[in-house]
Amino acid sequence: MDTPLETNRAIRSVALIGLGAIGTLYAAKIAGRDSACLRIIADSDRIARLRADPPTFNGRRLDLQYADPALPGPPADLILVAVKSTALSTAAAAIAPFLDENTQIIPLLNGLTAQDILAVAFGWRRVLYGFVICDSAMRIGHAVVQHGTSRLVFGEAANAPPSSRVLAVGAGFDRLGVEYEIPADMRAAQWRKYILNIGLNQTEALLRLPHGGLQHDPAAMRLARHLMDEAAAIATAMGIDGADQMPAWAEQTIRKLPPEDKTSMLQDIDAGRPPETDLFAETVCRLGRQFGIPTPANARALELLRPRSG
Repeated sequence: MDTPLETNRAIRSVALIGLGAIGTLYAAKIAGRDSACLRIIADSDRIARLRADPPTFNGRRLDLQYADPALPGPPADLILVAVKSTALSTAAAAIAPFLDENTQIIPLLNGLTAQDILAVAFGWRRVLYGFVICDSAMRIGHAVVQHGTSRLVFGEAANAPPSSRVLAVGAGFDRLGVEYEIPADMRAAQWRKYILNIGLNQTEALLRLPHGGLQHDPAAMRLARHLMDEAAAIATAMGIDGADQMPAWAEQTIRKLPPEDKTSMLQDIDAGRPPETDLFAETVCRLGRQFGIPTPANARALELLRPRSG
């Protein structure tokens, strides 16, 4: 069924919610090309904190426009959602005042389900799949450092060929200097990154290792493969194309990463923030039960990484 953006309305205004590492990366990219088109969605208290201590990207201060959901102003053509998974329901309420019938929403979260949660709230006519592939972004407070490549991967579940609304968003990214990819099979692309994260994020968080520690520790790499193999078995049962080959690809990818960098999950633990176990081990264990596939490695990871109450 056609959507309002099938008319190819140009992407002229962008709103972004979430100024973690990925949100700051894309705020810097877009503001560097067209600062007037970008608004950062935040409540009044957070806006005050950000103005008192502005975010920086690679040492450069970002003077951004902020918008409180209580006073949203005109609707946005595109909304990028870059919050943590645990804040997604709150973010959905915050972005609602910035929507009109043509607004498109792209999540930039890890995991498999952000687009489904947003589609329940706003309908598939407004929501696309999305995630980011980039060299590690390191965050301390409001300061983010990220060197190397970054690419926003987005689209419908299937993009052969891309729909008119996907092409319209892509044209907007072209104008804003945002590198992107529109895979033919979005679900396979999403699972490929997911399986990489299942091994990389969780192993580094469990063992408190940066990339180099994982690369040079055979036992750590075996753990990563156990975690990824369990996820790949589930993806195979779900009919994800090429799932059985994804752990081997992920291992080779891990071995090429900058050895001094850390995953977002390890950074969260180092900073005292709760890790996103809901996106990784918890989801793998839930899907394993659903498809009758044992997931002992991920069950143990969940037990060790899940934040303790009290």
